[in-house]
Amino acid sequence: MTTAQLALATRPFRDEDEEQVLALLRASLGPGPAGERSPAFFRWKHLANPFGPSLMLVAEAGGRIVGLRAFLRWRFELDGREVRAVRAVDTATHPDHQGRGIFRRLTLEALDALRGEADLVFNTPNGKSLPGYLKMGWRVVGRVPVSLRVRRPLRFLRGSVGRREAGDPGPPPAVTAPAVGDVLARLRAPWRAGPPDASGGA
Repeated sequence: MTTAQLALATRPFRDEDEEQVLALLRASLGPGPAGERSPAFFRWKHLANPFGPSLMLVAEAGGRIVGLRAFLRWRFELDGREVRAVRAVDTATHPDHQGRGIFRRLTLEALDALRGEADLVFNTPNGKSLPGYLKMGWRVVGRVPVSLRVRRPLRFLRGSVGRREAGDPGPPPAVTAPAVGDVLARLRAPWRAGPPDASGGA
């Protein structure tokens, strides 16, 4: 049986999934910015967050975890009022199962699960995931400004030249889920997961 023929099932992440999920992240996204994807870092990021544990869904096929969708919880304050937010992170589909709609399915199911829990959904996607978000109706709201202090200028310059030669487009754009950008402006619009219609509703 080919991977395309294996039935897909989705469910919430469980603690015993950690080893398979870390292996999936390595296979799909590489070692990560810290150079490794350790259990301790994963738990700190997704389980020990002071704003609450991340909402995580996995996709299974043939008894293996082949997809992960995680939303990291954030809190903002606007005019003295708390804005409950989630940031889409750690999008992973195993290379053998790409093209099966796993990214879209997990994302839409996660957004549905977050109804009533989040006022704002946002992301800073990479070049691979941005087209998928735009197809689902998310919208670009701007680029995230990046500032830094260089401790080793020569090493930094060598890396910067290498990235430009490789076609790195620079800082990722920030995107929001459909019709939730107005939450920051007015904090009155209901949370919506679907693309807006012509009248501006969901």
